[in-house]
Amino acid sequence: MARLRAGRKNYKKAFTTHANAYDNWNIGSDNSRRLLLCYCVECGLKCLIMMNDSIYVLSQANDNTRDALGSHDFKVLLKKVNQAGNYRFNQFVTEYGDTVISSEYHQLCRYAIEPKDMDDMKEFDNTLVQIKDWLKEVI
Repeated sequence: MARLRAGRKNYKKAFTTHANAYDNWNIGSDNSRRLLLCYCVECGLKCLIMMNDSIYVLSQANDNTRDALGSHDFKVLLKKVNQAGNYRFNQFVTEYGDTVISSEYHQLCRYAIEPKDMDDMKEFDNTLVQIKDWLKEVI
């Protein structure tokens, strides 16, 4: 399956658009809002990676950067921008007993899977909000 190509300007626009929608959310599904937050942070981190590496498109990336840009794992993306130690993601259990980790969180949001304990998910969301706010300052 072919992947769509996205460049630095797309990641920045997606971050800005999703962050604005998240911050100004008034009504609607909490799962949908959470999904916006998830993708806002992912796009913001990918934009920052490209900024730090002075690249505009994926074809300019070295193997390490290409791997990071292909990831949905917040820990991988944060490590690439030297912020891994500044943010902690708790693991938590879904309604089905599956463990959610940072690389799978977007799936939980996309499929509206409930956590066993809502407070665990709220803690994860709070970490994403902190990253979103930090990204607003640096990109």
